[in-house]
Amino acid sequence: MKTPAAAFFCALVSLVLTATSPMLHAADEPGTKDHPDFKRIEGSEIIWGKVAKFDEFIIPLEKVQFDYDKTTFKETKKDKAEGAHTTLYYKLPGETATLEAVRQYQEELKPAGYATLFTAANDELDDGYGRFVERTFPTAKKTDQLQYLHEFNKEEQRYAVMKGKGKAGNDIYVSVYAFVLNDVSTGFDKLVEGHKLQKGETVVRVDILETKPMDTRMAVVKAEEITSTIAATGRIAIYGVYFDTDKAELKDDSAEALAEMAKAIKGDGGRYLIVGHTDNQGDYAHNQTLSQKRAQAVTAALSKQYGIPAASIIAVGVGMAAPVAPNADETGRSKNRRVEIVKM
Repeated sequence: MKTPAAAFFCALVSLVLTATSPMLHAADEPGTKDHPDFKRIEGSEIIWGKVAKFDEFIIPLEKVQFDYDKTTFKETKKDKAEGAHTTLYYKLPGETATLEAVRQYQEELKPAGYATLFTAANDELDDGYGRFVERTFPTAKKTDQLQYLHEFNKEEQRYAVMKGKGKAGNDIYVSVYAFVLNDVSTGFDKLVEGHKLQKGETVVRVDILETKPMDTRMAVVKAEEITSTIAATGRIAIYGVYFDTDKAELKDDSAEALAEMAKAIKGDGGRYLIVGHTDNQGDYAHNQTLSQKRAQAVTAALSKQYGIPAASIIAVGVGMAAPVAPNADETGRSKNRRVEIVKM
C-alpha cells in the first residue's frame, strides 16, 4: 500500500518536471525555487516567490462580498491557519486556461488525500474591483509589482483551496489562484520585462501553508518586571497569553503568564484595564469584537482561577487600533497581537 507521500509523488509525474537539470528552470526569478514537496506545471516559470518560516494564511470558504450601505466587507465564511508559508507566482505555458491550471492541481493532489474546501471563478469569488485578492492575499496589495499585477488583471480569475496531511500528521493547505493577463502595460514593469509577460497568458499564485506552532515563544514576563514597568510607564504588553487564530479561548500554555499577571495585580491592589489587541488581518469591526472577547477571557481567568477581584479589572478591546509595529509581515503582526495591562 502506498503512503500518501508516495501516492502524491506518483501523481505528480504526469504534471510536473522532475527538475533534474537546473537549465530546465533557467528563466525563474533569481533566488526562487519550487517547494520541495509540490512541483510545478510543466513548462511554467517562477516570476515571484517568498518563503516565511511562520505566517498567517487566510482560507476563504465563500464569495467575498462588500456591503455598500455600511461601506465595509460583509462577514463571510473563512478560516485561518498559521505555519510555514510558501508563496510562488508562476507564468504558465502557452494558452493554459485558468480552469485547466486549477484542475491540474486539484486532480494531482487528490491521490494524496487532499480535499477541496472551496473553489469558484469570476463573479462567484467577488463582486468586482479585486476584492477577493484584497481579502485573501492582503499583503499582495502592499507589495511592489504584485500590487499592480493584480490591480490591472482581475477580470478572469479562478480559485481553489485544498487541505491534506503532512508526514507528521499536520494539516497542509494548498491554494491555487489563476488569472489571465489582460493588461501588461502599467505598474509591474520588472515582472513584464524580466519574464516576457504577454497579454492573454495565465499566471497562477500557489500558496502552501504547513501548520505548525511557532519555533520559539517570547519569555514570560515576571511579576516584578510587570510591577516596575507599570510604575514607570503606566502599562505593559504581555505576549505569553495565547489564543488560536481568530479564537477567544485561552490556550493552556497561557497559564504561566496569567499567574505572573495575577501576582503583580494582586500585590498592588489597584484597578487595571486588561486590553486586547489584534493585528490588521480581517476587517475593523471583526477585530474589535475579537479583541474584546479575548480581553474578557483574560479577566475571567484572572478572577475565577487566580482570585483577582472582578471589580479591579476591566476588559477593553481595541482591535487593530494601536499597533506597536508595522503589519506588513508576520514579525510585525506577532508584536501587535498582545494583551496589555494598563494602570487606571
